[in-house]
Amino acid sequence: MGLVIRRLRSILGWLLLVAGLAFLAGEAGGLIGTNRDWREPDDGITIYVETNGFHTGFILPAQAEGMDWHALFPPTDLGDMRYHATGATDHVAISWGERDFYLATPRWQDLDPATMARAAIGSDATLVHIYHMTRPLEGRYARRLVISHAAYRTLAARLMQDIALPETGPLEPIPGYGGDDVFYRARGRYSLVNSCNVWTGDHLRAIGVRVGVWTPAEHHVMRWFPQAAPRGTAARRAAD
Repeated sequence: MGLVIRRLRSILGWLLLVAGLAFLAGEAGGLIGTNRDWREPDDGITIYVETNGFHTGFILPAQAEGMDWHALFPPTDLGDMRYHATGATDHVAISWGERDFYLATPRWQDLDPATMARAAIGSDATLVHIYHMTRPLEGRYARRLVISHAAYRTLAARLMQDIALPETGPLEPIPGYGGDDVFYRARGRYSLVNSCNVWTGDHLRAIGVRVGVWTPAEHHVMRWFPQAAPRGTAARRAAD
């Protein structure tokens, strides 16, 4: 019995050490900036880096630079018919994450440590989460960012690679949390070292935006995009 207890203590100690090292690595990676020469262009496409306090992602114009997100993610896939009309929404929020974590956690009080642990260990079952919205404004949940036309095209192409496109026919929607959101199957492996926030940081870094070298947590992304002074109504939250 004593041997078992010692082994359990040893395992627990190693797990705590690994968790501590991962935390320190994340804090360091989130502070070390990349793309030091990054500047917003005078002429470009306005996007938003969005957060719900845990997940991060992007809010993009529904149509820009030849990319029509409404054609790929039809508003008619939404549960609320008010969004089905042409022009009812003009932006989409796109984020990526682990399937079970997404579907089993519609509310924060539904958060299950076992689901978190399984996702952290690693999962090939991933989804993109899509919200349809109108006129996002800067605020706590949406930080405005202007990128070049070429950068936007690169971002759109990279996001397309994350979506599990069927060989024929449209994407198959998976019901979301409410009437304005929906899920679709995605590509990529989710893990502690490749979280939804790492996904956001990787895409920003790839298009030349200044962001941390590794962004495993929400604040590692959002610290690079300070909240602007409030202007009118708070931004429509694109929550995951």
